[in-house]
Amino acid sequence: MKAGSLILYGAGQLGVMLLMRFFMQWLLFFADAGKGTSTGPLFVAGTVGAVLFGFRIFDGVTDPLAGTLGDRWVGKGRERRSLIWSSFLIPAFGLALVFSPTPDMTSLLRWTLLGSGMFIFFIGYTLYAVPYWSLVEDYSQGEDDTRTALSNALGVGVLLATGLGFVLSPALVDKLGFFQGALVFAGVGTVLMVLPYFAAPKGVKTAPTKNQPGMMQSLGSSLRHRRFLAVIVLFAGAQMSLTVMTSAAPFIATKILGGTTQDVALLLGPFLLSAVPTFFVVPKISRRYGWEKATLMGTLALAIAYMGAGFLGKGLIYSPLVTGMVVFACAGPGSAFVLGLEGEAIARCADESEHKSVGMYFGVYNFIVKALNGLAIFVTGLLAGVGTPLAIRGMPILAGALCFAGVFLYRSMRKKNAHSTECVRP
Repeated sequence: MKAGSLILYGAGQLGVMLLMRFFMQWLLFFADAGKGTSTGPLFVAGTVGAVLFGFRIFDGVTDPLAGTLGDRWVGKGRERRSLIWSSFLIPAFGLALVFSPTPDMTSLLRWTLLGSGMFIFFIGYTLYAVPYWSLVEDYSQGEDDTRTALSNALGVGVLLATGLGFVLSPALVDKLGFFQGALVFAGVGTVLMVLPYFAAPKGVKTAPTKNQPGMMQSLGSSLRHRRFLAVIVLFAGAQMSLTVMTSAAPFIATKILGGTTQDVALLLGPFLLSAVPTFFVVPKISRRYGWEKATLMGTLALAIAYMGAGFLGKGLIYSPLVTGMVVFACAGPGSAFVLGLEGEAIARCADESEHKSVGMYFGVYNFIVKALNGLAIFVTGLLAGVGTPLAIRGMPILAGALCFAGVFLYRSMRKKNAHSTECVRP
């Protein structure tokens, strides 16, 4: 696959994740804004975390539906990429609503805008993301190297979005406020989200599929795939940790390191400098050792780095801030392996399944990870609500523990199901 096509495909991930990272990075901080002033906070951070947890579980139910929609669409000989046009505008509208409440509004109006914005945002995110991620298999046409390259492009998109979110959004929020900052991210992200449509390699065709399985049949098949369930556990731990750290970074910068929201950018600069170059070696290591060993190595490295972030606050290396920069840099390579191989692992499991329902596999994966991410941010919200230095330190320690838990459970499930279908490169 040509480099230009890979860039166009990865642009969609960058776009949708710009919206997601802004949402996750600033939601709890936005809810807590005004605390200690005469107006008081807009919302209670812990309550917002609980509401988000509920919404994500509800929203997650739509993921298998979106996967079925994509599979049936392809089964009729249509191109899955055409579904992009029906969904790319929805998440931006939801994001704008989430950050539109102001102190002069009534409590009922603020909660109405926040709740409806969350609902629209996550529904739109699902309708766009599940068919879009499933294009890994459509565009690769079963070629291993192309599948790995496309999966890696998804990982690059996530990391770039995270970096831009941490580097640019603090300045935008500081200068324009939460609402206008959200509009800027929504506008840029929406434009990028249409580009994967134009990434399709020449000659890629979709043939109609006879005897297309029903949603329940396809869903049941994926949930009986033991190897796939182990894959979900492994990546869910890493994804939950990334969610926790995305929400925790502003609190670490301001309440542990004694800086401002703009110092979040200083933490993510070294993170990106170490993560982005790692993506160039991810495909090579995956081809040589298999995605499993590479992912396990990356997840363990990520866990150690995040655990270390829980002990920040002293200038072990020149100053507390510089020490934090070094710790965040250590998390970059591990993130690259986890994010760069996630799509490949799911697509391989789907390819080895009876019905090869790649849309359903991505839908089920997204459903479970969404619910667990909701739980992660709920717990993070509770810690943010406590607000003590010890509670803030608990955020990165929790993130590291989640990575360790994912690796432990994956290894346990692999040993237990040693004779089940493998999803690794021969």
